[in-house]
Amino acid sequence: MSYLYQKKSYKKIILNTEDAVASVGKASSGTGNSEFSFTKFNTISVKEPSYLKVDGISADITTDAVWSVKLDKVNYNKASYYNSDLNGLPTIITRCFNGKSSLNLDGVALEVTPQEINEIKLIILDEDGNGIDSAKISIQICIEEIPRDIMPN
Repeated sequence: MSYLYQKKSYKKIILNTEDAVASVGKASSGTGNSEFSFTKFNTISVKEPSYLKVDGISADITTDAVWSVKLDKVNYNKASYYNSDLNGLPTIITRCFNGKSSLNLDGVALEVTPQEINEIKLIILDEDGNGIDSAKISIQICIEEIPRDIMPN
């Protein structure tokens, strides 16, 4: 048996909420920020259809609340994504932190289309619509080119 090596584009970015431009957004009044815009990184060139995955996430949150992280400002293949929360933004991870970090999360991937990414916006809310107040969240995202042998024609 032999293997053919196929070079793929692979990019990683770590986003820390304390480095973002934060705003209250849709968070319940008085519960903190929920929208975090990141622009201070080199442009990410996505030249082929690719998967965006969350590799790891950590937070200094010790409640039992379930948190959802949605992604904005990144184009994705809308035909390959379904979201039942009546919000057009893709959910890239849902987690209860309870003082712990998570790695190798769920194996869920969002198919992103070719583009130049200059900004990434995360919307982080718990199930009651609360923002993260003074908590800090760090999320590691990777963008990996989809192998041509599994791409639909």
